Amino acid sequence: MEVSVFYQLLFLSLCRQFVSGHNFLMNAIFGEGSHFLCSAYVGERLVQQGHNVTFLISNAYAHRANDTKFSHFFNFEIFQHADSVEAVHDLYDGLSNRVFKFHMKSTGIMTEGPVADCEALLADVDIMSRLRSANFTAVIYDITWLCPLLIAKHLDIPYITQSALSSPCRITGWSTTPFSLASIPVPRTGLSNKMNFLGRMVNLFSHIWMQFFYEFSFRQYENIKNKYNIAPHASIPQLVAQTELFLINTDFSVEFPCALPPNVIPVGGLTTRPSNQLPSDIEDFVQSSGNHGVIVCTTGTYLTSIPAHALEHLLNAFGRLPQKVIFQLRNIPSGINLPSNVYSLPWVPQNDLLGHPKTRALLFHGGNNGFYEAIYHAVPMIVFPLYSDQYDTGAKVESHGIGIVIDKFNLTEDTIYSALSEIMTRVSYKNNIQRLSAMFRDKPMTPVDKAVYWIDHVLQHGGNQYRIPYEDLKLVERNLIDVLFFIVIILVFSLFVLMTFAKFLFTITFHLISDFPKVKDE
Repeated sequence: MEVSVFYQLLFLSLCRQFVSGHNFLMNAIFGEGSHFLCSAYVGERLVQQGHNVTFLISNAYAHRANDTKFSHFFNFEIFQHADSVEAVHDLYDGLSNRVFKFHMKSTGIMTEGPVADCEALLADVDIMSRLRSANFTAVIYDITWLCPLLIAKHLDIPYITQSALSSPCRITGWSTTPFSLASIPVPRTGLSNKMNFLGRMVNLFSHIWMQFFYEFSFRQYENIKNKYNIAPHASIPQLVAQTELFLINTDFSVEFPCALPPNVIPVGGLTTRPSNQLPSDIEDFVQSSGNHGVIVCTTGTYLTSIPAHALEHLLNAFGRLPQKVIFQLRNIPSGINLPSNVYSLPWVPQNDLLGHPKTRALLFHGGNNGFYEAIYHAVPMIVFPLYSDQYDTGAKVESHGIGIVIDKFNLTEDTIYSALSEIMTRVSYKNNIQRLSAMFRDKPMTPVDKAVYWIDHVLQHGGNQYRIPYEDLKLVERNLIDVLFFIVIILVFSLFVLMTFAKFLFTITFHLISDFPKVKDE
């Protein structure tokens, strides 16, 4: 296996030397989590096709540059955070405790801190000089951090965005296509597309709140843009709308439908692929489960620990099950013992585990990558959403009947055990997810291949004609105020003419009627 990988990397290295391809600058926020993995899978395929990819990551996650899984494929540019590395890690580490205590539809992590990081990055003369001299063809950036967009405009090169979040209709709004709030749920609300009166009310106010949030965020980037004289005649919303291509990690086999403009491309399931052989220790544990099978439990990349009270409920529920449980758990508090049927690891090969024939269910926080990997491998899910778009994952799981959603504030031993028992016994969950899995797989190309195809397409032919030029219009033009004003003038003028003509007719008729008796007397 190692020899095969060596020859594959050697072949790719030769391809990069002799094949003339594009030179991409990619960024996935700071270089950690599901966002990075989605971008890395696309970047890997670009390299395999003869292109060159440089990843822009932060010094807080510089370990990526030393990881042979990525360093053989990518070059790396490492920028410095405005704050210390320890402070950045503490920010994300603290997320673990906050999400279990508060009802968080948004984390607030991607607001003030990243804006300061963006300003520090643009002020770094050395790194900006290297980026300028690298002669990049295009920038591929994660839509949750707009700094690489400003870098692209500063370098005067095209830019493409990729979203690891499953929110195609919100991105459609960013690309200036309107959508109905009566049938399109706003991201992070946890609503389905079938809303009652209360749901529509929540959806409306969530939309208004998000508009204020985006306005606040855009204003901060606007200040940086003006400071460095980047695209002085365009606003941040206009720059976002000028994105050549929007690659969204979503698929309408499971996503709630909405209309998309041509430059918004669904590429849901970027991390899905046929499963590989598991490491021997994990394979041995899985095989020891017999006919009962295994359950995979994970809380994602950013949550480094689970509070002791929640962890105890999970472990007590697992101990009552006949199945074995593979638990992604980085930190085990002192005094907590694992049941004999639980195997904990700081990291698990999630996609490979879900593709194993003995895997029976996925118990997780609702991350988008895990959701699509479970769809791909037809594994029923139990979701306990913790924050952000994970509530939307829960809404889709419940709406499609492919799993169960548990409120994180009701994450008790009994609710966990009851949900797992129901998943194991009710056949409808398995039947529904097998049907959706078949729909998801029935595509002419893989999500990664589709993403790379469209990247090549817009760089070869341009993407401007696929873009709706809504943001290019002035406020008066955009809202048809000039047209409505013209129509009002025409209507008023027509009404004036009509009234004048009516008055004229009335006057003539009155005179005729007044003269009629005189004619009769004569």
